[in-house]
Amino acid sequence: MCDNIVVLYIFLFLKIISIFILPIFIIIIRKKPFYKILLYIDIILLSFFLICNIFRVNRCVYNSNPYGIKMTKESNFITEYNEMHPNNVEDYSSQEINPDISYKTINNSDFYYYNQNNQYISDAYYTCNNKNIYMNSFGSSITSLSMVVSTLYNVEINPVKIFEFYYEDNKDKICNNIISIEDVFSSITKRYGAIELNKIDSTQIYSTLNSGGLVIARLSANENSKLTCDSNYIVIYNVSLDGKYTIAIPNQTNYDYVCPYSSRAYGNVIKKDNMEKSWEFDDINKETVDYYSVKKVY
Repeated sequence: MCDNIVVLYIFLFLKIISIFILPIFIIIIRKKPFYKILLYIDIILLSFFLICNIFRVNRCVYNSNPYGIKMTKESNFITEYNEMHPNNVEDYSSQEINPDISYKTINNSDFYYYNQNNQYISDAYYTCNNKNIYMNSFGSSITSLSMVVSTLYNVEINPVKIFEFYYEDNKDKICNNIISIEDVFSSITKRYGAIELNKIDSTQIYSTLNSGGLVIARLSANENSKLTCDSNYIVIYNVSLDGKYTIAIPNQTNYDYVCPYSSRAYGNVIKKDNMEKSWEFDDINKETVDYYSVKKVY
């Protein structure tokens, strides 16, 4: 029940009522004969919420806040993804994944593109507690980093190989459906070194590309989204003389995709040719919440 987002919103609404609405209402009608009943109800609700939050005895209560709802949505997505895949998938091999190197960076170097819809990538998983944890259920951060690091080193370091690194270093996190781009990057630098990842602002994108680096953008959908239905990572790898950017999308489809009802960008169409066009900076920026520069360290 507590994995149901509607239930969490109901509990959040009850919190708002007990913390803000009822106290105000009680003050207004404090001279009325029934105000004590409302006061007792408010005290009971506040005590219940306080005890549950302190001792974490009810997941519906302590997850009924914006952060808890966000984490529950992400956990539900991961669970749904894993359940949609059968448990009898054959073992994957990270050796059978080849990049598309038909794209070029601003310095005319080969850009190593991996698409995580590729069978060998989408089938990659580890088993925890008799449950398959698929790489793609964590989104596109691993594949984005794979493209960036492969390009900077001019060598194939595919997403499944990076998934293996992350599993070796963070087995407990993978088994608990936890991942962060910083932790994944740390696993990469332990093996390869000489690269750095830093958060940057939008004014530093051009200088990063021009100096031989690449930029990863973390997207969050809105009602006018053209790049993602909910959240995603993309790589900005080139910019034209007229200031338009080219991007790599780890989960690009070969068909136009309509965002489903459960997504933030419900009804929007994510075009199949998004990687073939050049993008105005504003169109990328209005869907981006974080930028990361990745550079080699000399």
